[in-house]
Amino acid sequence: MNLLVAGASSGIGRAVAVAAAARGARCVLAARRADELERTRALMANPERHVVASIDFADADGRDLALMRLFTAEGPFDGVTYTVGVCPVMPLARLDAATFDETMRVNCGGFVALMRAFAARGAHAEEGAAAVAVSSVSAREGWAGGAAYCASKGALSAVARALAAELAPKRIRVEAIEPSYVLTDMFRNGAARMGVPESVAVPPETVAADILDRLARNR
Repeated sequence: MNLLVAGASSGIGRAVAVAAAARGARCVLAARRADELERTRALMANPERHVVASIDFADADGRDLALMRLFTAEGPFDGVTYTVGVCPVMPLARLDAATFDETMRVNCGGFVALMRAFAARGAHAEEGAAAVAVSSVSAREGWAGGAAYCASKGALSAVARALAAELAPKRIRVEAIEPSYVLTDMFRNGAARMGVPESVAVPPETVAADILDRLARNR
């Protein structure tokens, strides 16, 4: 499998990359922080097989060109997964337009840009390909201080449903998963402010295994 892991610099994305390599996949690791991507690659089986690509998914102007170049150079891909995300914990009185817009741009807009590139001819395996976006249970369940995050994850899940219908004729399966608490740095930073104990969270490796099983389905 030739797999693109967006958000491979930490958390679920890093776990996906490590697990995918252990299953024999060749991975392209994409995220903003090249140094953290290199740390991910060092943890993977056969690190020399894998490629690091520094892409800022918050940069709406630059990410389209960067993704187009990446897919041209490294495609076609059998699968892509989008694990990029930010989680501001901010009450309504402090929630400004810039924070809301950035959260939507990263958590949902980046996936749209990724899928636009993935759907192009030559970018995906013609015999069948798959995309999995990591949404959240927050797409359906609200919590105080989470307006921006909940909105962005709700939008991400909705986008995945729409693209599943739109891209089916191209033999591209699209789905979003909606895990609850996952023990990542983002969870730790938010949980401290929300009073959520780490004991309720699952390890990112559990979610990574689910993602890879979904990507491999019907192949």
